Amino acid sequence: NSLETDLYTPLPKPEAKERMGLGKDRMTLLFGGEDGNEKRKGFQELMAAIRYCLQDPGFQELTAAGKLSLICFGHPNDEIASLGIPVDPLGYLDSEEKIRDAYAAADIFVLPSLEDNLPNTVLEAMSCGTPVVAFETGGIPEMVRNGVTGQLVPVGDSEKLGRALLALIFNPEKRDAMGEDGRKQIEADYPLQ
Repeated sequence: NSLETDLYTPLPKPEAKERMGLGKDRMTLLFGGEDGNEKRKGFQELMAAIRYCLQDPGFQELTAAGKLSLICFGHPNDEIASLGIPVDPLGYLDSEEKIRDAYAAADIFVLPSLEDNLPNTVLEAMSCGTPVVAFETGGIPEMVRNGVTGQLVPVGDSEKLGRALLALIFNPEKRDAMGEDGRKQIEADYPLQ
């Protein structure tokens, strides 16, 4: 697999967030929300991970202050509104530039898939300098270097998914380093040429 690394590029997070109409100081977690009923996409596991995060006082404080939100490709299942966290559905993005802006605006890309092959979403997020938190399944461990370009957790372990999210939410230096290392890996291993 490969992608256009000259299109999927990192942007300064505040600039990308402004382009997407998000608060430039808000922590954003990006996920795909097209079909919450598709079991293998791990929507229920993502919900459980967010519920786990909501037990953390620091996470509660961020959400109460409006400094954290979920952003998602597509339209998420209505069930996500029950979590009490702001959700910004991006709907269908009609250009690769808008897709790039979404990845670049995200502080963390979350992929809760229980089964997957070699998802382009991981490549695109990493190419835009956004660390990935995902289950260790299919081809994902071939792309994400655990602890270097993102965090991998055992398949279906929502608590560990939540812990991985919390660890990165509260460590901006680690997020930045993972984003930079992810971009370098994409430039080395996945350019279109």
